[in-house]
Amino acid sequence: MTDTARREYRRTLGLVSLAHMYSHISILALPPVFVFLRAEFDLSGAELGLLVTLVSVGMLAQVPLGEVVDRVGAKWPLAAGQALTALGIGVTAVAPSYPWLLVGAGVIGLGQAPIHPANYALVATVATARTLGRSFSVHTFGGYVGFAVGPVLIGAAAVSIGWRAGLGALALAGLTYAVVLGVGLQPLYRRSMTARGADPSAGGRTYTAAIAFLGVFFIVSSGAEKGLQAFTPLFVIDGLAGSVTAGSNALAVFFGLTAVSVLVGGVLADRFDPRWNIAVATTIVAAALAPVLLLQTPVEAVILALFALAGGGYGLMFASRDRLVSTSSAEGAVGRSFGFVFSAEAVGGIVAPVGFGVIIDVVSIQSAFVVTLGLFLVAGLLALLQDRTGGRAGAAVSGQ
Repeated sequence: MTDTARREYRRTLGLVSLAHMYSHISILALPPVFVFLRAEFDLSGAELGLLVTLVSVGMLAQVPLGEVVDRVGAKWPLAAGQALTALGIGVTAVAPSYPWLLVGAGVIGLGQAPIHPANYALVATVATARTLGRSFSVHTFGGYVGFAVGPVLIGAAAVSIGWRAGLGALALAGLTYAVVLGVGLQPLYRRSMTARGADPSAGGRTYTAAIAFLGVFFIVSSGAEKGLQAFTPLFVIDGLAGSVTAGSNALAVFFGLTAVSVLVGGVLADRFDPRWNIAVATTIVAAALAPVLLLQTPVEAVILALFALAGGGYGLMFASRDRLVSTSSAEGAVGRSFGFVFSAEAVGGIVAPVGFGVIIDVVSIQSAFVVTLGLFLVAGLLALLQDRTGGRAGAAVSGQ
């Protein structure tokens, strides 16, 4: 890699990683102010939940917007998505009524739709074969930092300056960064497609068989993660008779250790078979959390230690997962491939919380937790089966 290429690599990876951080802050922008929204607009729990659902529904547009990335390049869809996300947050900040909150949530989701396809296309373009896994891990680390700091910053702003001013400041920051992306990024993905002879304006939506199979993996792994994300506090409180603090802390240490281990996972993705990395990671999660079911008394230190171990294992899979998607994509179709798999992830995120809620209501919270651990193991098995679909050289299947 030449000095010029190295500088371009660092600049691009830094810009898209910060965009990923803002993206994840935005996804969780509304829950930290739910208590204020409920009081001001007299909202029920279901009405608050619908706001989160609309963000996920908007993200289903990642499939068509991934194709846009492959047609026009990644730079401008990313900048536009950043701006649209900020606009959605701004709408919620000035919303005079609940319907306007719904509009804002929907716009946030639509703004998110081009961000993953564009980001991953840019990272795959500037990284070399030897650094692809580590590059994806830095990008993913940025996203999980957003998940970690976003709720804290937004909650603190809501308390100190008011929820409307806090969201307004977040919107202004997003619009400013959209300009930074427009000025700072180069049209690298489009140039790379042209250099390889790929036609960026081709209209056929072609996915390899491997990408179609990875879509199933994303649904299952997303369902497992959303099960933990949504119901871990409730499981610790109701299932283990633990405290509210213990429930919140268990989830915090899980995702905190996930963010740290993501960087380690990048090194592993560049050295070992990504499929086995994923299988080992998901097995660690299930093996670490299974003993929680056997606890007779809620010993918080033990609970936190097991969730920390599980989070550390979980973070190891992301760079390998992303490397599989990149290397399994058809020529000139990286954007639409990532759009497809992350739309599949959104499906898992929409369906899983409802399904786990039904299991809790009909059977028990412990049973829902067992199913969650089972989904992690199934995701690992699906990763091991990935080579049977043909990899990057696999037969193309029509996405028409």
